[in-house]
Amino acid sequence: MIIRCPSCRTRRDVPFVEDTAGAMLVDCLECGHDWIEGPPLPVPEQRTIGAMNAIVGSHGPNTRPLIDAARDARQEFDKMRRARRVRVAAWAGLAMAALTPLVTAATFPEGVVAVVPGTIQIYEKMGMDVNIYGLEIRHVDLQHLIVDGRQVIAVKGELANFSSTDRKIPWLRFGLSADDGTEVYHWTLDTEVRPLKPGESTSFVTRLASPPEAARNIEIRFARANEIGSNQVP
Repeated sequence: MIIRCPSCRTRRDVPFVEDTAGAMLVDCLECGHDWIEGPPLPVPEQRTIGAMNAIVGSHGPNTRPLIDAARDARQEFDKMRRARRVRVAAWAGLAMAALTPLVTAATFPEGVVAVVPGTIQIYEKMGMDVNIYGLEIRHVDLQHLIVDGRQVIAVKGELANFSSTDRKIPWLRFGLSADDGTEVYHWTLDTEVRPLKPGESTSFVTRLASPPEAARNIEIRFARANEIGSNQVP
């Protein structure tokens, strides 16, 4: 049977269903419009019992199954559509619940590390430098000196508190690495500076005599608990 969508006028060939008294619910594949297809009989969405009886009386005794089939088809379609919307909403809620921790971890890494300190290693493997101290190392200056015939490197810099609370300064870790990135020596420094107030800054300086010949680059960061007081070749 060839039918035409009343919304977009798309033609479609559908099989005729005998067990619905000539009425069936059709869903347009092009525009999504749905309608009840059957013999040309006006079937209002809502009718009183008296109006239904009038239709039955004017069109003969066989119109009652057609009206009932149309109503049942509409109710079944609405039921299926409501169930589909519930499923979509449920999946959307599940996806949001699953993504929320990931979004929080990516947006507030400092807070995550403060609660679970071990996660800082995960961030480091991801290439993310998480600053949980509220302090910034800046204005670093590296100098190569000769003192009593020995080579000495001097490292100067500044520590600044960019947080909104007083911050205690942790130990600093200095690492020397070769051209290929391999660390050849490291040491730590306790600045022994009082806690910095918000927006306050202070300077630091450290020196190392007879550094390894392969040393080409230096990395400065805050020391972890198990690194404090260590001065050694890796």
